[in-house]
Parts: sequence; C-alpha cells; structure tokens
Amino acid sequence: MPRKPDMTRSDPGWPVMVSAVLLSGAVAAAVAAAMLRYGVEPAPGIASVRLGEMTAAYTTRAVAEGGTAEDVRAWGVALEAALGRVARRHEVVLLPARAVAAGAPDLTPEVEDTLAAILARGRAEGTAPPPEDGR
Repeated sequence: MPRKPDMTRSDPGWPVMVSAVLLSGAVAAAVAAAMLRYGVEPAPGIASVRLGEMTAAYTTRAVAEGGTAEDVRAWGVALEAALGRVARRHEVVLLPARAVAAGAPDLTPEVEDTLAAILARGRAEGTAPPPEDGR
C-alpha cells in the first residue's frame, strides 16, 4: 500500500536546491558582466579620405614629371600603407569622401603626410615602400 506524504515534515533538499539556483544565477551574471566588460571590442568609427583628389593630383604631377610605371606602382603601394596606418591610428574605417554623406572627419591631410613620409623613406633607402602593417 502506498504511503501518504507527510506534509508537516520539510524536505532537507529544498534549501540545497535554492542555494544551487542562486549560486548558478550569480555565476552566470558574473560571466555575462565579464564578457561585456572584457570580451566585446567597440566598433570602429568612420572617417573619410578624398581619394579621387589625391589620385588626380598625383596623376597630373606624374605625367608632368614623366613618371614611370614603377613610380605609379610604388605610389599605389605607399598609398595603401598610409591608409592602413592612419586607419589603425584612429581606429576607424576609411571611406572615400564621396561615400560619406556627412558627419565623418576628413583624414586626407594626415593620409597625405603619412604617404609623403613613406615615399621619402623609400627614396632614402632606395627600396620599395614598407608593407601596410608597418613592419
């Protein structure tokens, strides 16, 4: 014959179960807070560069000075390196100025300065411009 449960007696497992649920909730909250604090990188910002103007100015100058195909390639490699360095320095994604409607800072002067420095160092060393990562 089945026994009828005694409702006056408390179950000794109840406090353990409540403690386990509370402890697991606290651990989950701590892990979530740590992931938000240390595990999520902020999204990069957006900045613009007047690439069309830079390219047109270089092309005009190269034609007037009788630049070679090798000069054009070196300029293109140096431009890519300069864009990468400026983007990393400011933690932004660089977009052509025509692709940005409004509100993004224009980093063209800094890109031009970095490009000039890379090209000058390449001429001084007699080598091609360094790779984009700056090594």
